[in-house]
Amino acid sequence: MLWGIQRHSWPRVVTALAVALIVTIASVRLFMAGAPRGNDAALAASRLLTQSAGEIDPDYAQEPVVVRPAPDPIVITLTVDRNASITSYLEEAGMGPAEADRWAASFASVAYSRSLSRGHALTLYKDPEDGSLRGLKYNFDDRIAFHERSYGDGVIRMSQELITYVIRPVAVSFKLSGDFNRDAARHDLPRPIVATLRNAFDDRHPLNRLPRGSDVKLIYQERVSRDGTDREVTGLEAAQIHFGDKTLSAFAFRDANGEAHLYDADGEALEPESLRFPCKFNYISSGFTFHRYHPILHEYRPHVGVDLATHYGTPVMAVADGSVEQAGWCGELGRCVRIDHHDGLVSIYGHLSAIAPDLRRGESVRVGEMIGRVGSSGLSTGPHLHFAIEKDGRYVNPLTASLGVHNHVSPRMRAMFDRFKRDYLAALDHVPSFGGHFNVGHDGSTAFARGGAGATRPVADSGGNAAHAGPIRTVAAGSLTR
Repeated sequence: MLWGIQRHSWPRVVTALAVALIVTIASVRLFMAGAPRGNDAALAASRLLTQSAGEIDPDYAQEPVVVRPAPDPIVITLTVDRNASITSYLEEAGMGPAEADRWAASFASVAYSRSLSRGHALTLYKDPEDGSLRGLKYNFDDRIAFHERSYGDGVIRMSQELITYVIRPVAVSFKLSGDFNRDAARHDLPRPIVATLRNAFDDRHPLNRLPRGSDVKLIYQERVSRDGTDREVTGLEAAQIHFGDKTLSAFAFRDANGEAHLYDADGEALEPESLRFPCKFNYISSGFTFHRYHPILHEYRPHVGVDLATHYGTPVMAVADGSVEQAGWCGELGRCVRIDHHDGLVSIYGHLSAIAPDLRRGESVRVGEMIGRVGSSGLSTGPHLHFAIEKDGRYVNPLTASLGVHNHVSPRMRAMFDRFKRDYLAALDHVPSFGGHFNVGHDGSTAFARGGAGATRPVADSGGNAAHAGPIRTVAAGSLTR
């Protein structure tokens, strides 16, 4: 009988324990949240019990918590106009001296410097509501950027990041209304591309003599950082200029050595593929000979090059495309550069006063690219350039030696050149005749990207056949910065 009573009362005991447990949990929760008092606590517990039984009390339904993201910062990108401390730039941006000094100290902890260099990109990220600085990015060079961020409450973090780039083809078209330079600037055509067009066409028809109404279409490549703060033109891919019954054409194509050059529709090179001499000079002070009296060592010995007498600091150019074999001190030749031009040909430039700062072993160079400046380093009695050429490991006379360059597309690569030319022509045909900048799609199609002078909206990412053939890289003469 006792067992029967216990058996019938057992469910009620379990229910009572469950209710007690729920009330206890509810009380703890209310206490932790700042428990309401009196009847409010009982009401809250009652509602919790109701919800635990599967019922929803509409009077107790809570509004969802909405977390609003911080508004996007105002992005200000500028080019550093002078060599100065980062503190001065921060103060100019509206930051107080003490705060600017704290940011500068954090910057120096990673950059090991508090100075910014002229010509480098600086990006400021400012709060749109109060104008405070959220962060900054400084491009140390074209590979590395320093990024400084504020996390509030005085917390600043500094990091070093690799700059990533996207290669983007850009198509441009316009109708000539007057002077070519003015029209090119009005349609936002980069200066390096204008210089490349001049080098390609001026021998056939100078651009400043093109008639009014000439149709200009071209495609060039630009390298853009993924955040859009760094942009660099990498070269021309294709161009066509129509006037009257004539057409000037240029197509980028890589030769047998893998270097890109501009060719016309018949496959003839539009640019010089080699230079006769690497610098401007007044006269040849010493010629190529195996028996020459050395003015310093006072003995007869071979002179396996030519000495080009000229002014100290005169720019020295690579005589042909190639890759750097050596750039540094070369004993008697002082500072020198050796360039491998393939097929067993090497050119040598000695007694330099300076070598281009980014010129390193294995780096590619283009014909006409500045590699250094004339000097008198090593065993030298005055400023001049010692210019020499090796062929299969033996010195040859640079005044009579041939660099083996070709002025036409080689026969074995002609079919490939014709295929690339067809692809270029198809892409140019898709470019509308009215002025503007256009995206170039994978199939050669185009879409309006930007128009008019000063437009800065980036074009879309794109690949396309053109990327395999070029582009032509233009190097500014007279500068050691490449």
